[in-house]
Amino acid sequence: MTPTEVQEILAELGKAFDSDLLAAWNAAADLPSDQFRAFVIDAFLELVLPYSSAAAEIGAQWYDSLPSTSNYQATVGELPPEARLAESAVWALNVGAGEKAISLLSGAGQRGLMDGLRETVFENVIAEPGARWARHASANACGFCRMLATRGAVYRSEESARRVVGRSVDLEVTDRRAIARGQMTRDEALERRSVYRSQRQASKRGKSVGDQRGGQQRGTQALGDRFHDHCHCVPVMVRPGQSYEPAPYTEQWEQDYIRAVREARSDGKTLGKYGAIDVNEIVRRMDLMHA
Repeated sequence: MTPTEVQEILAELGKAFDSDLLAAWNAAADLPSDQFRAFVIDAFLELVLPYSSAAAEIGAQWYDSLPSTSNYQATVGELPPEARLAESAVWALNVGAGEKAISLLSGAGQRGLMDGLRETVFENVIAEPGARWARHASANACGFCRMLATRGAVYRSEESARRVVGRSVDLEVTDRRAIARGQMTRDEALERRSVYRSQRQASKRGKSVGDQRGGQQRGTQALGDRFHDHCHCVPVMVRPGQSYEPAPYTEQWEQDYIRAVREARSDGKTLGKYGAIDVNEIVRRMDLMHA
């Protein structure tokens, strides 16, 4: 299965979930307010978990279907905690009413469904030595998703998998330009950046030339916030011995990212004394490019 085919399967599951959610909502329509809320919250939990479980099974099958130099076999990941799902349902009912509440419940439920597959991929990438994952976003994705999708298969460790922008090795703008020109692959760029190549850079971190580098941490948003409601992005596993080929349309996103960083720096829209990248500013600019 390709990432797009997986997205299509999950989209069909999502449609079925929405249909069941609407049926549950209508079934409770004549109940008193307190009973209605309790019914909808319980129904939300009972609906999301089976769909999330089905997505997790799809994730494990997808993982095992891809080639690897290891004999690792995928297992199904953990499902979303019931407490988190209940909080989402309560939030949706508190914030909205009628169609708005249904839309909010749908978004939270779709996220719970998708998280079944996502968590399965994350857990297996962490468990299989040498595996990585990349974000696959749809061609019409938002700026946030487009920005993260330009990073390629750079997520390797549990720590990097649980941060928005943190990763084991940082690619620089010059690397992105070289990749866009076909002068190197992402894997080659990652390998190049994975060790200290100059004594000056190494000494700043108390390291020596040849020592492994660690990526900068530019964001603390939790994994659960990496994928927003109504987000259709999926993590694509890159198993040992394999490389990642992003969708062709991400080439333009690479150029958009480079342009957004350059313009943000030119306008002084950076963070801190040394002009660190402001992720929110980059996302805003990338959204404007496709408005």
